Amino acid sequence: MNSRLKKSGQDLKRLFVEWGEYYSIPRKWQLKQWLILVEFLLVVFIAAYFDEPIRYYFLTIHGPLEDRIAGFVHIFGTGKITLYLFVGLYVAGLIINSDKIRDGGLMIGQSFLYSGLITIALKSLVGRWRPNQWHGNLTFKPFIAGPNAYLSFPSGDAAVVFALAIVVAGFFKNKLWKFLWILLAVLTSLSRLYYDAHWFSDIFFSSVNAAVAGVWLVRRYHAKYGESWLERKAV
Repeated sequence: MNSRLKKSGQDLKRLFVEWGEYYSIPRKWQLKQWLILVEFLLVVFIAAYFDEPIRYYFLTIHGPLEDRIAGFVHIFGTGKITLYLFVGLYVAGLIINSDKIRDGGLMIGQSFLYSGLITIALKSLVGRWRPNQWHGNLTFKPFIAGPNAYLSFPSGDAAVVFALAIVVAGFFKNKLWKFLWILLAVLTSLSRLYYDAHWFSDIFFSSVNAAVAGVWLVRRYHAKYGESWLERKAV
C-alpha cells in the first residue's frame, strides 16, 4: 500500500515537471520553429475563409444515419471516455504493479491537460461567436469567460478527442488500430460541424494543437518503453 502511494506521489510530481517542460518548449525554439508557428497560424486564417461554405454544406446533409453516427462519436469529445481510460488504466496499473499500464493511464490524463489548458485560455481570449448564433464567422468578443455562445474558438471536443486518439493510437504498432482511432477523432470533430457548434477553423486549430501534445507525449513514452510498449513480448 505504501509503495503504491509513493508511486502515485512520484507520478503527480512527474506530471507537473513534464507539464512545465511541455509549455517551456517555445523558449528553446530557433527561427525555423517560430516560422513554422507563423505558417500554421496563417493556414488557420486561410481555413477561416472556408468556414461559411463548409458550414452550409453540413447543414444540408442531415439524416437518420448521419444523426446516429454523430450521436455515437460525440461522447468521445466530451472527456468522459478520456476520464474512464485515464482512471481505469492508472488504477489497474497500480493494482497489478505494472509501470507500463500505469504510465499509459497517466499519459492519457496528460494529453487532456496539455491540450485542454491551451483551449480554455484561447476560448476566453478570442471570444468567437458560434455558428449557430448567426453572427458570421468573423465576429468576436475578446477577453470573455462566457456565455458559451462566445466560446467557439478553438473546439474543446476536437482537442479532447485528438489528444486521446493520438496517445491511444501510439500504444500499439498495429496500423488498423492506429487508423481506427484517427478515424474516430476525425468523425468526432466533424460532428461538431454537423451540430453547427463550431466553425471549420475552430476544428482545424484544435486538431493540430492536440495532435502536437499527443505526439510529444507518445515520443517520450516510446523512448522509455519502445514503439509497442503495451504489447507483450513474444516468449
